[in-house]
Amino acid sequence: MEQITSRQNALVKHLKKLADSKRARWESGLLLAEGVHLLQIQLAADRQPEIVAVAERAAEDAEVLALLTRCAKARIVLLPDAIFDQIALTDSPSGLIMVASLPSPDAAPDPTIDTLVLDRVQDPGNVGSLIRTAIAAGTRQIILSSGCADAWSPRCLRAGQGAQWLSIVHTEVDLGVFLSSYQGSIAATLLDGGSSLYTHDLRQPTAWLFGNEGQGVDPVLSARATERITIPMPGGMESLNVNAAAAVCLFEQVRQRSSGRASDVPAI
Repeated sequence: MEQITSRQNALVKHLKKLADSKRARWESGLLLAEGVHLLQIQLAADRQPEIVAVAERAAEDAEVLALLTRCAKARIVLLPDAIFDQIALTDSPSGLIMVASLPSPDAAPDPTIDTLVLDRVQDPGNVGSLIRTAIAAGTRQIILSSGCADAWSPRCLRAGQGAQWLSIVHTEVDLGVFLSSYQGSIAATLLDGGSSLYTHDLRQPTAWLFGNEGQGVDPVLSARATERITIPMPGGMESLNVNAAAAVCLFEQVRQRSSGRASDVPAI
């Protein structure tokens, strides 16, 4: 490993900027992620890191060393624990940070496949969790409007547990344009004016539309929904958080497709 001991080292400053600044990440075309699990997911997705920084306390860890042997093209550096912890964003830093190229889609969004569509979801933890939920349910195309949190920020990657590398993420998308071209169902959850989730046939390709934590989906966008859904809540709560709502809906779709029928739709 290449050893760095100074806080004033150019690479140390670069890593700190990538950790703290979306602008620095997008201008450089790089992302920063922390932890063994995220590097495992990235490598499993056949994506190589460019830089791997290891804290001294993790330098002899067998799991870390095994991963480093798989990073054939990476610059690998060893940092004193105090410098590493200054860069890391978690309360209990794991001892491994990686830098990789920001992935970008090879083509425009596909208007024929299941899609998670996020309208101004601002919390990085929510965006990461939503992507993770979508991937778990088999929905791999993710579309984010302007105003959404950075899907490739360290916090969002941590919340998503690396699900971003298993998905196709489109950012800064005009949702109105995408929805106008979408060839399947468009589903939106509503507090009022919808019908029970369990009365909808969800077996066809669907664009699932979820909105801002406080304001919900833009009314102009929700007006495009062909499936206007309310999640039954017999316990008396007014609403669910956005990730819980997405999980309920996406896994009801999984259930319907697995069983071959919707709750109130005769079997084909």
